This record gives sequence, structure tokens and C-alpha cells, in this order.
Amino acid sequence: MIQIEIHGLDTVYKMFQELPEKLDKEVDKTQKEFMAFVQKSAKIRAPRFSGQLAESITFKKTENRVYQLTVESPYGFFQEYGFTGKWLPSDMPVIGGYRIGDWMAAKGLTGFGFKPSGAPHPFIGPAFASGVRHLPNMLQNAVFKAVKESK
Repeated sequence: MIQIEIHGLDTVYKMFQELPEKLDKEVDKTQKEFMAFVQKSAKIRAPRFSGQLAESITFKKTENRVYQLTVESPYGFFQEYGFTGKWLPSDMPVIGGYRIGDWMAAKGLTGFGFKPSGAPHPFIGPAFASGVRHLPNMLQNAVFKAVKESK
């Protein structure tokens, strides 16, 4: 008759009980580190006319444990993707009771309208692309750390 004794199964069982909790914790921490990296990279890449665009880049954790990067500045979309302009009449009113023509005169422009347009100056896309190549290694390190802490 052969008799086999296995010692330490209670330790293995305990590790498997702790692993999901530790893994969730480490993956969440890694997500936050990744989003902080993308946020910092996007702030560095953002066009700096007033600094408002760079300051409006934030991230937050949603209810379903997903981190979301947001740009609160109203012109962030236009900087990222560009825009085509329109001809506007100089007597068109703008906020504050002024007219387009008043703004043009203050800038030394003449004519009956102007055509604002802009080429794209992406800052979120390149920031994400530079960070996403590091993400697999970051997640692998998180898994290894969670397994190590579960022992």
C-alpha cells in the first residue's frame, strides 16, 4: 500500500482565497498609475495658449471601477481633432454685446467676416499611445505582486 501525505494544503487554499482580493487591489492601483501617466503626458503635450487646456485634463474612477480621462476645456476637442472654419458676418453679435466686426477691428483685421480654422494638434492620442506600450508590463508586475502577497 502506498500512502501519500501532502502538507501545506491549507496554505495553498488560503493563498487562493486571498488572491482575487489582492489582484483586484493591485490591478486597480496599476490602472490609477497608468491614467496618471497618460494625464501627465497629455498635459505636457497640450497646446499652451492660456494653460487652461492643460489644467482641465483630469481623470476619475467611475462606479464600475473604470478610470476615465476627461478634458473639461471647451476647445479640447477642437485641438485634438482640428476644425474647419466658417465665414461669419461682421455684424454678428457675440457674448458681451460686441460684434465680430468689433473684435476684428481690435485685432486690426478688415473685411466683412473671418474664417477661423485650425489644424489638429493631438495631445490625448499620442499620450495614450506612449503609455499603452508600458501597460502589459505594468499589469504583469501587478499580477506577480498580488501572487507574492498572497503567499
